[in-house]
Amino acid sequence: MTASLSGLVSGIDVQSLITNLSAAYQAPITILQNQQQSYQTTLSAWGTLQSSLSGLQSAMGSLQNLGNTNNRSVSLSNDNAASATASANAPQGSYSLSNMVLAQSQSLYSSNFTSATNNSVGTGTLQIQVGSGAVQNVAINASNDSLDGIASAINQANTGVNAAVVYDGTGYRLTLTGKGTGVNSAFSVSTSGATGSLSSLSYSNGASGSMTLSQQAQNAGVSINGLPVTSTTNTISGAIPGVTLNLLQASGSATLQVSSSNSGFVSGVQSFVSAFNKTMGTINQLTAYNAQAGSGGPLLGDASVQGLRTQLLDMISGQGIGISSGSSYNSLGSVGLGLTSSGTISLNTGTLTTALSADFNTVAGLFGQAGSTSNANVQYLTATSATQAGTYAINVSQTATQASTSGSAAIPSGGILQSESLTFGSGASSVVVSLSSGSTLNDIVNTINDNLQQSGMTGITASANNGYLELQSNAYGSAQSFTVKSNVAAGSGGTGIGTSLLTATGTDVAGTINGQSTSGSGQTLTVTGPGNASGLQVNITGNSTGNLGAVTLSQGLYQQMSTLLSSALNTQSGFVSAAQNGITSSINGLGAQITTLQQSASNQTALLTQQFAAMQSQLSSLQSTGQYLNAFYSSTSSSSSSSSSSSSS
Repeated sequence: MTASLSGLVSGIDVQSLITNLSAAYQAPITILQNQQQSYQTTLSAWGTLQSSLSGLQSAMGSLQNLGNTNNRSVSLSNDNAASATASANAPQGSYSLSNMVLAQSQSLYSSNFTSATNNSVGTGTLQIQVGSGAVQNVAINASNDSLDGIASAINQANTGVNAAVVYDGTGYRLTLTGKGTGVNSAFSVSTSGATGSLSSLSYSNGASGSMTLSQQAQNAGVSINGLPVTSTTNTISGAIPGVTLNLLQASGSATLQVSSSNSGFVSGVQSFVSAFNKTMGTINQLTAYNAQAGSGGPLLGDASVQGLRTQLLDMISGQGIGISSGSSYNSLGSVGLGLTSSGTISLNTGTLTTALSADFNTVAGLFGQAGSTSNANVQYLTATSATQAGTYAINVSQTATQASTSGSAAIPSGGILQSESLTFGSGASSVVVSLSSGSTLNDIVNTINDNLQQSGMTGITASANNGYLELQSNAYGSAQSFTVKSNVAAGSGGTGIGTSLLTATGTDVAGTINGQSTSGSGQTLTVTGPGNASGLQVNITGNSTGNLGAVTLSQGLYQQMSTLLSSALNTQSGFVSAAQNGITSSINGLGAQITTLQQSASNQTALLTQQFAAMQSQLSSLQSTGQYLNAFYSSTSSSSSSSSSSSSS
């Protein structure tokens, strides 16, 4: 009898069997991974949209201050004679400039000295007076009585005169030059208690002196369309409204042309159009549908994105907010911006330029925040993002005033009867102005103004008012305050200021806008109370109170589109972040499922591997037993065969 077990392990490919079973476990994981990849593609699309919208939001800055763009240019037929600049809305026109004279400072030089450092010039006091200002004393003693030492002492004393020592080829001379230009900067030099040659360092206009006048102080001058205009410097402002003229050449002439120039405004709009079209191109790409391929962009069909796209395009095609419906320029379309079939915008720069030249303020209001007023004493200044477009009534209960005071008595026509000193105080500063006996009202006004100017107390101005001395701050409001006191009693033939300290303080403007409460600072009225006009700021001039008309604020494209984009991109409540957060959550959820399934598949594969290994071990054992039995039976059969053969023999 023969038995074989070799067939127990034949034809079994354990590795292939495990691989096939593992693939079956992997199938649902692959499905989830494909879903996760699809979500990643959509999330990336939202990131692209977010970046594009942020780029448009940044580019919107080119529209924010278009209303402040300078819309004037200046040209000169002779650039060597003068230069000029013009501010926004300066009157356009042509102006003939002739008879130019340049401003000069006064210059003096001394007689010749053999040394700048060794020779003792002399000691005493140099007395320098610029214009009608206070006399400045410069002490000269043995430590500084050389030419160099005298020059240094003058410069350190800050007298309004620059001193230097010049070698002219034969000797050394002291030169004095006024720091300022114009006739009011002319100066005189005198000496007191002089020894040696110090007395030779003197000069007085119209009187004999030892120093020589090399250049006379002179005002700048120019005839504008035949009208003579003067200035203490070579810069002339205000003669032509909004134009600053800088004279460069004496005896020169030129034609000045102030023209409309809207290149800066147009450039700002072009930058916005380019950024807007780039963003719309991105949106179109992300939401497009390819009929031929039967597929669409990752954000195709998203209602939020489509809504945003519609709102953006509506802002371009709609009417300007706060712009009068009767205006010729009440929409962006009326100034050259139009929609294309592809959902972008086109710009006709010629139409925009024409509109700007015709009505700059209204056109500016289509793009940015702009305001206009119905009363000449009210000027629109600014508004905030919280201010709503609209027309708001202005009611002023108190106008702003300057800090002001005056003498209690008229100044004698022949001048004050005795010398007098006025002490001015402003903040921590104090200035003493000395007035000579016999000074007339005009002399007093000039002396006070020159002294205050030279001392840095530039916020106070003296003037003549029907024979009285009047003092007032240059600015308005309660922040303006100064004091003045005299050493001469009022009514004693003096300035009328008196020996009692006079304090002058200004007042702030007060009133309401749109019925809302305001705060005043000088002439500036700012809406602080709640309501549509909150943040609106205007300037009130003049002395009128009560109803001062209205201010109209337009809310241009910048405010509208910035609000929309800020809402969409808000990290807490914006729909872009909401979509990104939702997709990220789904990706993370799928990731968790994939991890669980992968662990389960790994465990099942390990178990199968273990089970097949045990089976292989068992089969191997059975195979060994089979081989033993085969060998045993083979041996027994051989023995039986041998016995049978022997018996037969």
